Amino acid sequence: MSYRGYAQSMVRQQTAVLPVDPENPGTCLCGHPADYVIETNWFSGRRSRDPVCEPHVDEVVRGIAKKNAARNGGA
Repeated sequence: MSYRGYAQSMVRQQTAVLPVDPENPGTCLCGHPADYVIETNWFSGRRSRDPVCEPHVDEVVRGIAKKNAARNGGA
């Protein structure tokens, strides 16, 4: 599955999947070059920008959504 074609994907209006900046690509936690940056605005006011390779985008977005749901009283 490719994430090209949509520059921004919103999950609960708090998480955005953006193409990586070629000037500052970053590295995924797995060690591969990042393809995307996942921006998250947490309820505490903290903001994170995590570089992620394409194979890990879905996993990271699902993890963030799960964490937000737990904080909101969901499962």
